Order: sequence, then C-alpha cells, then structure tokens
Amino acid sequence: MKNIIIYGPTAVGKTAISVMLAKKLNAEIISCDSMQIYTDLNIGSAKVTQEEMQGIPHYQINIRQSNQNYSVFEYVNDCKKCIEEIKSRGKNVIIVGGTGLYIKALTENYNYANANVDKTLRNQLENLDTTELCEIIKENGIQIKQDDKNNKPRLIRQIEIIKSGNIPTKNIDDNYIIFGLISNREALYNRINARVDKMLDMGLVEETKSIYTKYGEDNQCFKAIGYKELLPFLKNEATLSECVDKIKQHSRNYAKRQITFMNQFPSIIRIEVENIQTAYDQILGKIEEKND
Repeated sequence: MKNIIIYGPTAVGKTAISVMLAKKLNAEIISCDSMQIYTDLNIGSAKVTQEEMQGIPHYQINIRQSNQNYSVFEYVNDCKKCIEEIKSRGKNVIIVGGTGLYIKALTENYNYANANVDKTLRNQLENLDTTELCEIIKENGIQIKQDDKNNKPRLIRQIEIIKSGNIPTKNIDDNYIIFGLISNREALYNRINARVDKMLDMGLVEETKSIYTKYGEDNQCFKAIGYKELLPFLKNEATLSECVDKIKQHSRNYAKRQITFMNQFPSIIRIEVENIQTAYDQILGKIEEKND
C-alpha cells in the first residue's frame, strides 16, 4: 500500500482521523510537525498524548531538545529511515502533520546528498542576524519567501546549500497519497480559539516560563506560535490577555497559510471535515480506490 499523508491546518482533526486509519490499515504513524520533535514543547505544540495515540506507535516526536536545531534535510532522512523500519515489519505508514515544507521535501524526493554542513561556515553564519543572512541570499539572486525572512535556521541552511554548489533537485515520488483536510473557516477558527483556551488551562504559561528560565529566549520555542507571544508577558511588557489574543490571531493566520500551502501539491485530495467519522469514511474509501 502507498504511504498515506494526512495534512491540514491546526485543530482540524488530523490526530483523531490518523489514529482511526492506523487501526484499520495496520499502520504506524510518523509525525510531520516541526515543533513536536522537541521534548520541551508539549502543551503549546498540541503534542499528541499517549491517550490520543491509543496504542499506535508514533515516530518523530521528542527527538530533539528545544535548544537544538533540526533541518528539513534531517527530517527527510529521518522520516525515510522510519518508513523503511515500519515497512520492514509488514506495517503500513501514515504521515501526519501540518508542516507543509517537510511534506513537500519528502514527497518531491529532494536530493540533499551533497549539501553537507560546513562547520566553519555554519559558525560564521550563526553570528549574523537575519537581515544580513537575507542580504547574502539576495546577492546570489534567490528570492526569499516572506515566512522565511525571520527564520534564522532556514536562512542559514539555504546559504549552506547555495555555497555548497549543490542545489537540491527534486523528483516527484508517486509512492504517497496526500489528503488535505479542510473545514468551514468559522468552525475551524472557533476550534482554534477553544484549543488555545484549553492550552492555557493545561499550563501553557508555566511550560513557557520553564523553558524561558532554562534556556532564555534564544530558543526554538520562541519561534513557535503559542510560545513566542507569551514572551512579552514573561518580560512584563504586556498583559496575559493581550498575549493570548495574539496567540489566537497568529494561530488563525497560520491555519490560513497551511490551507493555502495545499496548492503546492497538485495531486492532493481535499477532504471536508464536517465531522471526524465522515471524513474518515471518505479517506478510507479513497485509499481503497487508489490501491485497487
């Protein structure tokens, strides 16, 4: 059976649907979430819990400390190793998450083989700010995506690839079926707002404060929605209510970008999530149809 990918915006129902499918299809799940890889980021990343897993093994979760970088290159390599290991045991694979760039790199089979890390160059780039990094990229005639302009690890990796002279090539891999979960915008936004309120009840402020105390603000955590908005509160620069409003706003904006990113996948099968069971039934039917 082809590898199944469940992609969609935050709070749309990816976790519940993927676990239902895994039970039915004798599958195990690989996370495709750029924040759930970090051990310290639990509440704010909406990390899948043991209860939600319902006994289904999950991979690519809690594999890095939040003061460590993790690139797209590393994700693709690690994900492919997980796929091979799962398949070797006669199981099927379901990849679940909302990090579209990871999915794009994986399914378009980018070749990063020669784009190795030059430690001397990496150290030099680490000492530059994002504005200086952007200038280097522009000097090489490459346009920078708006979302990348303040993402220092991504800018550094892009420069490393440019300097290596080995720009990744891509070949579309047809061994994947990609499902894009969508929802009525108002209903989705209401679920997002409710999820943020639940995170606060679960201790999001305390979790963020713990990471801030442990690592300071130069941490992967404070690039992520749900954490970075609380930084002004921790520094007594804004009220908690103001910061929470920002979390909800930025989460809704991010969900919109995730939906727009679906256009990057021409063969994506869009599934309207009115309720979990109906969406599950539709996906299962499409999978059976595709694998006939």
